[in-house]
Amino acid sequence: MKFNLNLDDINYIKLLYKNTSGSPCCAKCAIRHMGEREIIACAKFEDGLKVNAPQDVTLSFVCDNGLYRTNTELKYVNFEDPYILFVLKTPQGLEYQQNREYFRVKINEDALLSFEGKVVPCKIHDISASGVRLILNDKIDIPENVVIDMLFRPKGVKAKARFVRYDKEDEILKASFNFVGLPESAVDTISQLCIQKQLEYKRNSLK
Repeated sequence: MKFNLNLDDINYIKLLYKNTSGSPCCAKCAIRHMGEREIIACAKFEDGLKVNAPQDVTLSFVCDNGLYRTNTELKYVNFEDPYILFVLKTPQGLEYQQNREYFRVKINEDALLSFEGKVVPCKIHDISASGVRLILNDKIDIPENVVIDMLFRPKGVKAKARFVRYDKEDEILKASFNFVGLPESAVDTISQLCIQKQLEYKRNSLK
């Protein structure tokens, strides 16, 4: 579809770029200006920003009715303390992704499952911003409401969750959970992790 969003349609944007080391990064940005030729987006980086411009980037527009994604060019970067301004070429088209902000990826990270005074160490099998599947050594009685501490590096996420079901694939016991009342900051952390993992998988598949 053609690019026909206006500022009233957009809650915020996500910018996927590569830092100076070539690693994929994701920035959540507010739009300061949007014209026919340029979009200016701003974000705050406490530890500074290491990025080369120009470079090709992926731009996601998060709207009430879903997610729109496209590729465009990061033309250059300006610094206005405490903000960093990304100057982007206005894209020519968009792809509607529905709720693809919540796509699921496989990861191998440690987690702690807590309920009724018990703490069960486990592994994360896959995750999205809406829920997670954990690998357990043994089948245990899990109540409806639990707390899951996901030990991501460098910053973990602790979330309330609701137990959904058990399933077993390839002799691996997995327990599925939906997050409950996940704060926006935690949604962003998990969404960025999912995007980075997806880019890593895609890059490895091309080798």
